[in-house]
Amino acid sequence: MNNSEYSVEKTIANKSIQLKTGKIAKQANGSITLQVGNTIILATACMSKQPKEGIDFLPLTVEYTEKMYAAGKIPGGFFKREARPSTEETLIARLIDRPLRPSFPKGFHNDIQIIINVISHDPSVVTEPLTIIAASAALSISDIPFNGPIGAVNVGFINNAFVFNPTAEELSISDLNLTIAGTKDAILMVEASANELTEEQLIAAILEGQSTLNNLFHYKKSYKHTHKKKKFNYLNHPLTHKNMKIKLQTLWAIELLRGSLKIVINKP
Repeated sequence: MNNSEYSVEKTIANKSIQLKTGKIAKQANGSITLQVGNTIILATACMSKQPKEGIDFLPLTVEYTEKMYAAGKIPGGFFKREARPSTEETLIARLIDRPLRPSFPKGFHNDIQIIINVISHDPSVVTEPLTIIAASAALSISDIPFNGPIGAVNVGFINNAFVFNPTAEELSISDLNLTIAGTKDAILMVEASANELTEEQLIAAILEGQSTLNNLFHYKKSYKHTHKKKKFNYLNHPLTHKNMKIKLQTLWAIELLRGSLKIVINKP
């Protein structure tokens, strides 16, 4: 390992999670390889140098790719090439997008592209929460403005007991499949399917999952402070000031219009 490479490993919920950076995708603003078992995920985060002009939303793109080579297979038969993302890949990309999108600062309008590739696939490892962790880690160590880190955990319910980050086999017999993502202060996203659990059990699962996330935050916080770049100051960019000026002019015009309408309505 050379001086630019950095690696850290920690066991959380009976799973050994290893984060590495500095070896792959060095030209990205931030890149992370996350490994759990034989599953290896590469997450990269890239940002445009200029903000988009005349928009009032965050131009964020999240892509999740799972190719057959990750499982040691080669497509055969009539279709020898893998085309557009599958439905499952699209849903996982949306799952990653939901907790990340509100974690960017307001007024930040640079193009952001987050690409998650599964390099190696372990059938026993559930990848959904790991993709959120990897994407958050890539953003945290990059120069992209980001109010992270964000953690994610999968919660199962087997034999009247909660199981955190269950294997795919355990999840198949679980009465609960709950994915939680959030910060140390708040839960940002909850997605769940359950087999007739009570409301009290679901609340308990969310609270237990939040306590598990806290262990992950201490782990990612130390990683972030050890290997991070200085954040990009988007507020000093000329286009940012121009966009803010356009917004103020629009609001001013709306207020003038409202005042004119009130005068017309109240006129005897």
